[in-house]
Amino acid sequence: MSTDTRPQADALINFLFDQLPVRGVLLQLGSSWREVVALQRDAERTLPLLADSLAATTMMASTMKLTGMLTLQLQGGAGLGMLIAQCDAQLGFRGMCGEIESEDLSFAGLLAGGRLSMTVEARRPQDRYQGIVPVAGESLAAALAHYYRDSAQLDAHFVLLSDTQSVAGLMLQKMPESDPIEADHWHRLCMMADTLTLDEMRDGVSAHMVHKLFAEDDVRAYPERDTRFHCRCTAARAERAVRMLGELDAKALLKERGGQIDITCEFCNRHRTLDAVDVSRLFTDDVIEGASNDRVH
Repeated sequence: MSTDTRPQADALINFLFDQLPVRGVLLQLGSSWREVVALQRDAERTLPLLADSLAATTMMASTMKLTGMLTLQLQGGAGLGMLIAQCDAQLGFRGMCGEIESEDLSFAGLLAGGRLSMTVEARRPQDRYQGIVPVAGESLAAALAHYYRDSAQLDAHFVLLSDTQSVAGLMLQKMPESDPIEADHWHRLCMMADTLTLDEMRDGVSAHMVHKLFAEDDVRAYPERDTRFHCRCTAARAERAVRMLGELDAKALLKERGGQIDITCEFCNRHRTLDAVDVSRLFTDDVIEGASNDRVH
């Protein structure tokens, strides 16, 4: 049980209710979120939904025994082509939001008729999972609660708050394979969660905040876990994408683009350029892929 009352920025806390079959997560993103904001090309329109998605995905990932990646995807709505939020076992997150075509920036306006999918990537094929449901509700929080009821038959409640400087999130989830929780208890916990404000979370999370929110309950708060923006793009992955074109198509593209192929990561906007020498090297039989730079940043 954590007794540290100092707020921790860019971190989350997992917690359990001793007398109720419920677990929770409290999260705050500060500098890591501002790093994401700086990368967005259409920030005013994309940030609210991207913030909610990254917060929710990171909180959900923290409750799973991940060996790979958790991916939340929103797709096929009336005004949004695609949004992807990912978080790995070390709580490194990244996300991208496609072009928004609708003038209605509400959740329903962007995703009416769309679908929500959750994918768990794992080293062992038997541990991989994907669930897909229609988007339901007037917010991502409502859509995720619907997802848990539909796919896992579990009660879940999300509070997602953000602006350009900070993100806060709180998730409550009924424990799998536990006895049912009385409706009055669940309703009371959700009401307490909904009192969370972004201002009180700007400086970070702490066990004290968890106990303050749920002062009527015995809550066991675990040590804080750091979160961070983390993109998995590398030079090797960029080169692999060009190799997948095949030598003839890659060289044709090189000629079409004036002697260089430009590749930009959709998650972090990192720009890489391959010239004729690079492309020739890719299709040499004894080439070692990404030998020049295979670092994830």
